[in-house]
Amino acid sequence: LAEPTARRERSKSLSQTSPRCLSSWVRVRAMAPVSEMPAGMPVLRPSIGFCIQTVSATSSSGRWYVNMCRHKMCEMPIAYSGKTVSRDWILANGIGNLQVPFDIGSFRKVKERAEGARQTTYCIDVIFNPLIVQLFMDDEFCNKMAQYRPFVIGLALKRIEESIGVRLAQDQAKLVKTLRYKDGEGDDGSIPREFEDVPGNADCFDEQVPKKPSNVNDVTEAEPLIQDMTPGGARKPALKKGFLNSSKAGGSLYGEDGSKEGVLPENAGDPLGYIPKKLRNSCKIVDCNAPEYQANAKQRQAVDETNKQNKEFKDQLGGDMEKWMKMSQPEIWNEDLPDGTDAPSAARKYDNDYSRFDKLEDVEEAPVVEERDWYYDSSGNRRSIEKPKAAAGSAVTGASEASKGPAVKRGFLDGVKKPLYPNGSEQGAAPLSEDEVLKGMLKQAQEMAGEHPSSSSAAAPRAAPSVVKAKESRTPEFELKDSLEGLQLVVTVPGLESMQDVALDVTELSASLAFPAASGFRPLQVDLPSSVLPTKVKAKFSKKKGSITITLPAAGKSS
Repeated sequence: LAEPTARRERSKSLSQTSPRCLSSWVRVRAMAPVSEMPAGMPVLRPSIGFCIQTVSATSSSGRWYVNMCRHKMCEMPIAYSGKTVSRDWILANGIGNLQVPFDIGSFRKVKERAEGARQTTYCIDVIFNPLIVQLFMDDEFCNKMAQYRPFVIGLALKRIEESIGVRLAQDQAKLVKTLRYKDGEGDDGSIPREFEDVPGNADCFDEQVPKKPSNVNDVTEAEPLIQDMTPGGARKPALKKGFLNSSKAGGSLYGEDGSKEGVLPENAGDPLGYIPKKLRNSCKIVDCNAPEYQANAKQRQAVDETNKQNKEFKDQLGGDMEKWMKMSQPEIWNEDLPDGTDAPSAARKYDNDYSRFDKLEDVEEAPVVEERDWYYDSSGNRRSIEKPKAAAGSAVTGASEASKGPAVKRGFLDGVKKPLYPNGSEQGAAPLSEDEVLKGMLKQAQEMAGEHPSSSSAAAPRAAPSVVKAKESRTPEFELKDSLEGLQLVVTVPGLESMQDVALDVTELSASLAFPAASGFRPLQVDLPSSVLPTKVKAKFSKKKGSITITLPAAGKSS
């Protein structure tokens, strides 16, 4: 490729400016007329390299041949710093992180299916630097750099997709061993074709190329997308002028009664007209703000409150009576166990005390009261709530009097005809005694049971009220002595029926006992002279002896 030195320097400057310099140089050469081309302009014909066969990855079928050619106008790969890398650098590191200049062109159709071929065949040339093609054909280098060949093929296929919009399958690409260049010139077709740029393969130099202005007059009117192709010419219009005046019209358009448009329907003016007639006849409209509904609601609320109070009192009275009955009459069907032992409690995986939640009171939110001075009656008509005039007048009068002077005048009791408190004022009276409270509770219980207090008092003489005295609490006696295991604490509890509700708490230097209120014993706490093992403590209750024996193993001894 003998060309002048000046043209070679021009090509070199273009290649340094853009990786796709060859494409721009070819387009400038192709756009110039033959008469204006410089003398001695060389023919851009690349050298053969190798050929790759693949297929289209889209729905359109076809066979593709990619001629991987070489030309010295394609520069060496460029690093990110902008400098051209050397051959030794590529042999050591590859081209994975470099900018590789190359170009595509000479796109042509070799065979067409319509001409008798099995499938349409296309061919395109890709031009690289001679070193890139040489290393691709070097098996020793490609075995060292396993990703070199797929990387180069991927660059070519990606540029083809961006330029002509055809995506080729890289996984089906294979090397053609029978030839090195497809569809060439010459007798054997081994001479590469003259390089021609692909239409639409634009780069940075395309904006500088002058474009042919478009002619506005060339725009033609678009033809309709749907045309009537009925044989026989144009069709007649469906409606003719004056078609209602003909004899075929058959009378007036709306008949003798005329049009019924604008006639009021059956439920016109009814505020409930939007409700179906059957549903409107079978339901009743109730507004919660109506005076009748408010009066019935207050009456129901008063009855519910009274029933609630009676139920609470009955439950409290019945619960206390059941408790007293259990205390006075011990259960005779208890399990027969030896003295000093308690009934085994049911095994539970977790012991959680939720009694603290019983003390939390439920806070009930007050219902939201709708404030409005109107309501809807059963017919759906809106009514306004009118307040009594007298009440309004008295309220206004009272407000005015209150604003004028004090509410209570001096000497207002001098002209009273009847005493205000005939039996004296009950404010500040002494509280009822326990006997009077018991009498009232007994009387109320008899009334709830349906008995009359006068009949029971007449049938039997009234017994004197009995005064129940509570047991005096006392501290139980105990004895602390040494034993073989450590210490032994003996607590005397005469009259204690069982260990139920008795709490025992032992630490390293103290032991405490808590008894139920019905036993009459105060809590007991004993300080220990030496350390013990709380986890090895044993307790034994003897009802016959009336004592609790607690064995406290010493901390220094093993059980």
